[in-house]
Amino acid sequence: MARPIQNVATEVAERTIIFPNGLIGCPEWRHFAVEAPDELPGLLVLRSLDEPGIEFVLAPVPELVPDFLDQLAQVDRAALAALGVGTAAEVELWATLSVHEDGTVTANLLGPLVLDFARGCGIQVVLADSGWGTRHLIVTA
Repeated sequence: MARPIQNVATEVAERTIIFPNGLIGCPEWRHFAVEAPDELPGLLVLRSLDEPGIEFVLAPVPELVPDFLDQLAQVDRAALAALGVGTAAEVELWATLSVHEDGTVTANLLGPLVLDFARGCGIQVVLADSGWGTRHLIVTA
């Protein structure tokens, strides 16, 4: 029986995740520490081990958009399923968050991160056929 998606991430104290192809636009950023800081419950911090000072705050996509997978185009849903999203408990879908100068917070749902905690690897995917953007509004100012 698969565990709820959030269980794996909440067990993350600190792990290393390798993105074999780096992140989109930054292929040289491949090695990251993943932390679940106490001061950001439910969120993760992805810290680059290749480029000091690079950090991303991540939120679980199902917490942001509960029916996210159901809203995807079939081709995007199939791509994520092939990576284990929705089929393997250790594979989770996370979005990078951005805090803007006006205080709004947005999530990149166009290019979420697939994190495989069992294998210690990840990949950023582009869901080009599903209509999600890089600035999905999460919190208004």
